[in-house]
Amino acid sequence: MQKTTHATWCLTPILFCIFMAGCGSGNDLASVQGKVTLNGRPLEGATVKFQPTAPEGSSSSGMTDADGRYELMYTFSTSGAMPGEHIVSIGTAGTSADDEGCEVEREERVPAKYNTQTELKRMVVPGSNTIDFEL
Repeated sequence: MQKTTHATWCLTPILFCIFMAGCGSGNDLASVQGKVTLNGRPLEGATVKFQPTAPEGSSSSGMTDADGRYELMYTFSTSGAMPGEHIVSIGTAGTSADDEGCEVEREERVPAKYNTQTELKRMVVPGSNTIDFEL
């Protein structure tokens, strides 16, 4: 009986810490939205990716609509990005589904200096951020 009680007292704080570590509320994320233009026109169908410069940071990304507007998503169901400095890449290359559900390749319409050789950096501050890109 004493061994069980002792084991319970030892394990309870450990289990509590493990439980609390997995219960992040996501309140540390900042909302980020904006507009992307290329040569003065809205850039539709581009992926906008923010990668924190901090090594422990996770990226956020969004897709531009017909008006060039995007909103960053941290996960599929959670919007936002980690506050701090980010390396930003914007591109249109990749695959997508056509009207019949077949996979099609999309060509890159954005210069490499904004995606594979990106030179873009932006700061995300706590709260709401509007970050536009004129490429």
